[in-house]
Amino acid sequence: MIPEARLNLVIYYLRNEEFKEAHNLMKDIEPSSPEEYILKGVVNACIGQMEDNRRAPPCFPCQPAPARACAALTRASGSREMLKTAQQYFQLVGASASHCDTIPGRQCMAMCFFLLKQFDDVRPCPALERAPVRARARLLLPQG
Repeated sequence: MIPEARLNLVIYYLRNEEFKEAHNLMKDIEPSSPEEYILKGVVNACIGQMEDNRRAPPCFPCQPAPARACAALTRASGSREMLKTAQQYFQLVGASASHCDTIPGRQCMAMCFFLLKQFDDVRPCPALERAPVRARARLLLPQG
């Protein structure tokens, strides 16, 4: 598969909330460009949050309570690992010298701080502060 086509398919899956399919396409990719790091971070964040929301173990009457709790703990640690990986990818792009003052770079740092729950450290993008509301939407949302 052509690398750009694979990334476009990942974006398609993300827009249609098919996170597992996006993850399956991205899991073997070793990112080499900011766009790949961002996509890998978004996929990891989506999967991590999805697993984090499903922490409650399935209710199997025949399964003892400690086994159910252990299964929930395993899923929780997996989701934390995915969220930590996403945070690291976002930080790599947002802190890089070439992207730290760009809109994608600032968005990456904002996502990094949100995942770290450091909400006070999120800095708005200067271009967004000066732009009218309609222009902000165009800057934040992908065209297409």
